Order: sequence, then C-alpha cells, then structure tokens
Amino acid sequence: MDTLTMSDLSPGDIHEDQDFSNQDFSKQDLTDCEFTNCDFRGTQFRGADLSGSAFLRSEFNDSGSENAADFSHAKLREASFDRCNLTIVQFTGCRGYGLRFNGCQMQGSDFAKSDFRLPVADADLVELVITDCNLSFANLAHNFLKEATLTNNRMLECCLDYCDLRDADLSGSELHGISSVGVSLAGADLRGADFSQLDPRQVDLTGTKIYQSQSFVLLDALGIILEADP
Repeated sequence: MDTLTMSDLSPGDIHEDQDFSNQDFSKQDLTDCEFTNCDFRGTQFRGADLSGSAFLRSEFNDSGSENAADFSHAKLREASFDRCNLTIVQFTGCRGYGLRFNGCQMQGSDFAKSDFRLPVADADLVELVITDCNLSFANLAHNFLKEATLTNNRMLECCLDYCDLRDADLSGSELHGISSVGVSLAGADLRGADFSQLDPRQVDLTGTKIYQSQSFVLLDALGIILEADP
C-alpha cells in the first residue's frame, strides 16, 4: 500500500489500496472522489468538502485505538461509506443530506448536532440512510431525522437524546438500552425492532408501526396485565 499526501488528492480522483493515514485534508475540496481499500486512520477531514465521494472497504480507525479519523463539520452531501471501519470516528456538526452507510462498523461514532436536511420551500427534507451497521454506543443526539432510514442496525446503548425520529424507518434494528430523552418516534416503523427497554411513558409513540407480538413489550413496560377474553 503506497503512502500519499494532500498534494496527491484532487476532486474526482479514484484511488485503490492507498495509505492516507494521519494526513490532514481539513477544508480541502475532495468532491466526487472514490476510495477502495484505503487507509485513513488518524486522518483529518475537518470542514472538508467530500460531497459525492464514495468509500469502499476502507479503514478509519485501528481496532481498539483512539487514533480515529475526524469528519467534524465536513460536507458529506450524497457521500457513501460501504463496509468501512468507522469505529469512534467523529462526524459532529457535519452536513450530509443523502449520506449513506452500509455494512459499516460504527461503534462509538459521533454524529451529534449534524445536519441531514435539504430546505425545500417551507419544509425540510431529510435523507440519511444507515443499513446493516453496528452503531452500538454511537451518538446521534440533537438531530432532525424525520423519515430517515436506519434499518437492521445494531444500536445497543446508542444515544438518541432529543432526536426527531418521526416517520423514520428503524425496522429490524436492535434498540436495546438506548438513551431516548426527549425523543419523538411518532409514526416511526419499529416492526421487527428490539426495543425491550424503551419506556412508552417518556417517548412519543403515536402512530408507531409495530408487529402485534411486539405489543406485549410495551404493555409490560406500562405495567398492564393482558388476559384472554372470558
């Protein structure tokens, strides 16, 4: 794997099997780039423009290391990460309408106070897609995620405090032990999700979609004893 530096990167570049670890690409224009099997451990992308860029099977952190990449305040509109290691990577304050993650390790990653909206007329459209990822211990607090797609993810003890998840698709996800202070899940799709520790007295679940078999979890949390008709 060759080691490259900031001078070796330009918008629209395609790179495979390259070492970009511990480089500083802060505030650089890296739009529409493609990276496959590249090393970005400890690399800085703070404030960089990565709109339209794609990362495939790339490393952004050593296993168990604190030397993770940093995308804080980066522009990630319509960027994608596929089967990447993003453990404890910083995405705080990023802007990412159309951002996609698939099959990634994202334990402890931090998305607090990010922006996945696209203002259209008097409304804000949201597009964030995270599927088949490990988001355990990740931080998604203080985000507007209305109608976001967060399906089939492992989200054990994930922080969702003050998230607006109205009409979001969380189907098939493990939500065991999540922090959900100030969360709205009204109209959300929770079919097939594990939410055994979700307190329905503290979370807005109006219009939420669940399977009939899941209703016993909510009834138990409310202290309701369900008995068969006489």
